[in-house]
Amino acid sequence: MIRSWFGWLVGKGDNKVDRRNDVAPAAFDVGQRDLDPLTGALRWDRFMTMLDVEQAQAPGVLLLIDLSTRTGQVDATASARDENLPWLAQAIRQAIRGDDLLAHVSGYRFAVLLRGAPLHLGEAISSRILESVDDTIFMTADGIAELEMSIGGVSFDGRARRDVVAAATAHLDQARQSGKPTIIQ
Repeated sequence: MIRSWFGWLVGKGDNKVDRRNDVAPAAFDVGQRDLDPLTGALRWDRFMTMLDVEQAQAPGVLLLIDLSTRTGQVDATASARDENLPWLAQAIRQAIRGDDLLAHVSGYRFAVLLRGAPLHLGEAISSRILESVDDTIFMTADGIAELEMSIGGVSFDGRARRDVVAAATAHLDQARQSGKPTIIQ
């Protein structure tokens, strides 16, 4: 018992595999021109390039987060959107891991690439995103706006190439139609 506890403490499991040697995903080179100046998230075109590279190399989960279904509660003027989007991006960023990628797609839609994540981790992080956005206060001219969001996602492995954006969009549409906050497969 003591030996297995000590093995856990130093990073070795029962099968004597040293988990400390797991290789972190390679960092992408991101410059200032790759970022959306309003949200600080990646621009969609740069994100898609990184997604293609990541999908060819390793497994992961792609999440599409859409707030446009409830934007009636949020002032739709450009100035109000410009005030809310940085807070929204920050709320999402706080819920994801440091090596995951966040992109601003358009309007109130964001995408998150969970690098190397299995499906169950994608589900857990989507729950954290929902909680983080729910805990964020969004002020409008009419007062505090409560944002409801939908998350659609898809897991992929590094071997099979498929259109994960189309699959994630389909799951996002299913989540909206069913009233469920999240659908990830």
